[in-house]
Amino acid sequence: MKVKKTEWILIFTLIFCMLFHFVSFAADCRQIKKDVLRLHILANSDSAADQALKRKVRDALLSAGYDIFEGAENAEQAKEKMRLHLKEIEGIARQTLRENGCTDTVCASLESCFFDTRYYKDFTLPAGNYEALRIVIGKGEGHNWWCVMFPALCMAACDDERAMQCLSEDELELIQSNPKTEIRFKCVEIYEKIKNLL
Repeated sequence: MKVKKTEWILIFTLIFCMLFHFVSFAADCRQIKKDVLRLHILANSDSAADQALKRKVRDALLSAGYDIFEGAENAEQAKEKMRLHLKEIEGIARQTLRENGCTDTVCASLESCFFDTRYYKDFTLPAGNYEALRIVIGKGEGHNWWCVMFPALCMAACDDERAMQCLSEDELELIQSNPKTEIRFKCVEIYEKIKNLL
């Protein structure tokens, strides 16, 4: 069957529109990664005791996050406050361990970490490299725990609506979960994983 010239034009137009839409979506995803600060805690091991300690450290850090980020209006300000308080954060984690009879070491750093796409109840975060407060307990060989520390989406009893105010309307529209966007998020995840390997 011979394809007519107009059919080829329609096919190429469709491909071009799909590529343009994906590139635009990927650019929006890159902006979200700049506007979010994540928390990443690695437990010493997968033992029940070490996992319970990880959760206690998590709770202590999330509680301290309110004071640390006070006055921060965007991710850059939050990262700067985080840099200034790294030793204090490390001390909070260490003290929490000591109060629970654990002498493991703790290392706190602010670094770029790769995260897979994460689907929450009301929003989705695209895969890619994010700045994260990384807490390594002991050997850091156990299951990890992570969330969004700024905006304060994982802090206990946080006001989600107020926390989201630091994101633009376009970013909010992108991350608020919609089944139709899941294919795009998966495409971005595959692209980011390949880029991360290169």
